This record gives sequence, C-alpha cells and structure tokens, in this order.
Amino acid sequence: MFKKECPWCSEKVSFKQLGSRPVEQKPKWYQFSRSVQVCPYCAGAVKVGGKGLWFLILAVPSFLSIIIELVFKYNFMAEFNLSSISWTLLALGFGGAYLFTKLEKLKNV
Repeated sequence: MFKKECPWCSEKVSFKQLGSRPVEQKPKWYQFSRSVQVCPYCAGAVKVGGKGLWFLILAVPSFLSIIIELVFKYNFMAEFNLSSISWTLLALGFGGAYLFTKLEKLKNV
C-alpha cells in the first residue's frame, strides 16, 4: 500500500515487507524486544519513528468514549452530539500516523 523510504538504501519499502532478525547485544532492562526490523533490500536495521506517531493523540477521545460506554453504559459523545467529530478525529489520528510516520536508522544493533 503506502511505502516508506529506507534510510540506508533509499528503496521504497512497505511495513509488510520489513523482516526481522535477532539482536546481537543483550537487551537493556527496559527493552522488551530481542529482535529488530530490517530492510529486505539492504538488511539495514530500521525502526518506525518520526513525528507522525503524535497523530495518535487525536484518537484518545474516541477510545475514552468507548471505554466509558463499556464500563458505565453512558455514551457522552452521543449525549453532546459529538459522535461525528469523534469518528473524524479517530480517522485523522490513524491516517496521519500512517502517512507521516517514517523509517529511521538503528545503529549499533
């Protein structure tokens, strides 16, 4: 679908094409993963980064609405006629995060 440019070889790569390999170093206490994503063309280690992930903050009101409705059986978005705004923010959040996120280099891995 949408392809991002590899920072190592400048080839267009989709998220589905990224492979993985184990990390050679012992992970720190705060690291959960023992593998890293790699470019299929140059085998350079990459990570998802950039400022595009900040778009996910736009999806917070929708998630809060869903959680409050499940727990308290009260839909405050529908009560204040904000349902269409909630769905719009959710779509903008996920769309913006996907479109504006880029791949960054991982060094010393």
